[in-house]
Amino acid sequence: MEDPGFLREVAVVLIAALVGGALAHLLRLPLLVGYLLTGIAVGPHTPGLIADEHTVNMIANLGVVLLMFAVGVQFSLGELAEARVASLLGGGLQIVTTLLLGVGVGMTLGWSAYGGLFLGCALALSSTAVMMRILEERGELSTQHGTLMLGIGVVQDLSLVLMVAVLPAVATLSLSVSALAGVGLALGRAALFLGVLFLLAVSVVPALMDRVVRTGSRELLLLAVVGLSLSAAAVAEVAGLSLALGAFLAGLMLSESPYSHDVLQLIRPLRDVFASLFFVAVGMLLDPGFVVRHWVAVAAVVSAVLVGKPLLTLLALLPSRLPKRTLVMTSLGLAQTGEFSFVLATYGTSRGLIPQEIGSVILASALLTLLAAPFLFQLGAALHPEVPREPGESPAEAPGADLHQSRPAALVLGCGRIGHLVSDALRAQGVSQLVVDLDPHAAAQRRERGVPVLLGDASQPQVLAQAVAPETRLAVVALPDAAAAGMAIRRLRELKPDLAIIARVHRGVDADALRRLGADAVIHAEFEAGAEMVRQGLLHLGIGENEVGSYVDALRERRYALPAA
Repeated sequence: MEDPGFLREVAVVLIAALVGGALAHLLRLPLLVGYLLTGIAVGPHTPGLIADEHTVNMIANLGVVLLMFAVGVQFSLGELAEARVASLLGGGLQIVTTLLLGVGVGMTLGWSAYGGLFLGCALALSSTAVMMRILEERGELSTQHGTLMLGIGVVQDLSLVLMVAVLPAVATLSLSVSALAGVGLALGRAALFLGVLFLLAVSVVPALMDRVVRTGSRELLLLAVVGLSLSAAAVAEVAGLSLALGAFLAGLMLSESPYSHDVLQLIRPLRDVFASLFFVAVGMLLDPGFVVRHWVAVAAVVSAVLVGKPLLTLLALLPSRLPKRTLVMTSLGLAQTGEFSFVLATYGTSRGLIPQEIGSVILASALLTLLAAPFLFQLGAALHPEVPREPGESPAEAPGADLHQSRPAALVLGCGRIGHLVSDALRAQGVSQLVVDLDPHAAAQRRERGVPVLLGDASQPQVLAQAVAPETRLAVVALPDAAAAGMAIRRLRELKPDLAIIARVHRGVDADALRRLGADAVIHAEFEAGAEMVRQGLLHLGIGENEVGSYVDALRERRYALPAA
C-alpha cells in the first residue's frame, strides 16, 4: 500500500486554511491574513501540528498557477495596454530606485555592497499573487490602480529574468564573453517564449477552445483550461520566467474570447482551494525564532519595504500624471515583497552568492510585509481624503462650459462597466446628466458621446461640491471601491438632503454600511444576478408571470430589508 503521507499533509493544510479563514472572517480581517497566520502555526518552525513543507510547496505551486491564470482571464489586453506607459516607465524606475535603497540598507547593516545589491533586487519585487488576491476581495481588480499594479507586477516579474542572469556575473566581477552570452541566452529564451505564446494566442488556442466547447462537455473544457494553464506555466519556467507569469499570460490569451466567463466559472472553485494552500505554504516559511534573534536587520528591511518602497514608487509614477488616488493606492499596493523574492533568496544562498543570514532576513521580511499588505492597503483607502494636494491644484479638471451649462438632473459617479450603462440609459431618455470619473480614458469616451464629464475623484468633497446643482435629483454611485462610495454618499447627503442616491456594492457585507451613510437603495450585483436567474428559470418552467414577479419581489424585499450577509 502506498504511503498516505501526501494526502495527510494536504488534509492538515486544508483544515488549517479553513480554521484560519473562519477566524479571519469572524474578526472581519482579510482571509489572506488568516491563511498566513495558520501557515505559521502548522509550519516546521513552531511546536505542535506540523505539515511537511516540501509537500505543501508542491501543491502551492499549483495554487499560484491557477490563481494567476484566473486573474489573466479576468483582465483584458486593452486594459493592460492603457497602462503600458506608466507600467514600463514607472515600474522600471521603481525597480532601479528600490535596488539602490536595498544597497543603502544592506551597507547600514554592515553587509557587503553585493549583499545590499541582492537585497535591493529582492525588495524591488512584489507579490503579484497577493496583490491580486487583495484586489479581488475588495472588488477592485478592474480599477485604474488595479490595472496599473498588475502592469508593474508583470514588469517586475520580467526583471527577475535579468536579475538571475546578471547577479552571478556581478558576484565574480566577470564581464567575460561567456557571462554576457549567459545573459543574452536568458533574455533570448524569455523573448522566444513570449513570441510563441503570442502566436498560440492568435492561431492555435482559439481554434482548440472552439472545438472543445462544441463538444458540450464541461468536463473536457475544464481539462483543457487546466492543461493550458499548467503547460504555459511549465514552459515559462523552462524559459527562465516564473510559473505565475506564464499562467497569467495563458489566462490573458483567453480573456478576449467568448468563453472567458465560462472558463472563469469553471476554474474558480479549484483556484480558491489551491490558492489557500499557497498562502498557508507561504506562512509556513516564517521562523519566529529567527525574527527574534535578528530583529534589528528584519525591522530595518521591513521598514524599507513598508515606508521607503511606496515613497519611491510614488515618485517613479508622478511623471505619468495619473490621479493622486491611483498613485497612492498603487504605491501602497506594491509595498511588500513576495514569492519571487523567496525565489531570489533561495537562488542566492543555494549557489553561495550570499550568506545564509542575508537570505533568511530577506525571507522573514518578505513574509512580514505580506502580513501587513492588506492592512496597509486598507489604510490607504481610509486616509485617501487626507492625501495632500499641490498648492493651487484644482481638485478636479472640469470640462469648462459643459459643466456649468448642463445643470444635470442626474449624477453618475464612476463610469466603469456599470456606470456607462446607466449613463447611456439617461442619454437615451434625454435626461440631463453629469459623469464624474478620475479615469481620463473613460472621460474621453463619455465626451465623445456628448456627455458632460467632471474629471476628478468622486469621493472628494471639493469635486462633489462642483458636481451637484440645484436641479440635481438623482445620484448613481457606481464606484468599485466601497470605501470611496461611502465617502461620496455621505458628502452627497450633506450637500443635498433630498437627493435620491442609488449605489451598488460588490460584496453584500458593504450594503448595510452604505445604507447607513445615506443611500436610498443599494444594489448587490451578485444577488441581482441570482434573482434574475430565478425569474427566468421559473418563467421557462411555465409558472405564471404574475406569480413569478411576486416571488422575486418578495425575495428582493427580504434581501434588502435584512442586514447584509
